[in-house]
Amino acid sequence: MKDSRDFIEKTAQFFDNIDTQDLEWEDATIKFERPEMVHVSVRIPKEDLIAIKKKAKQLGIGYSTYIRMVLRKEISK
Repeated sequence: MKDSRDFIEKTAQFFDNIDTQDLEWEDATIKFERPEMVHVSVRIPKEDLIAIKKKAKQLGIGYSTYIRMVLRKEISK
């Protein structure tokens, strides 16, 4: 984890200290694919949903997006 933070910090410092117009850029084709989504129904306590919606609002995202983020983070451990 520390290595990735160091890389991010060094990259940020690099771009903070150069004029990006001086870089040689290449055109690239990028393809983004959304994973297939399925609908699920889960019963949770009302208080939990209220807390989830509050946290999602603080992050500026929808609550279902927040739930997916939390689930993905947990299962990728």
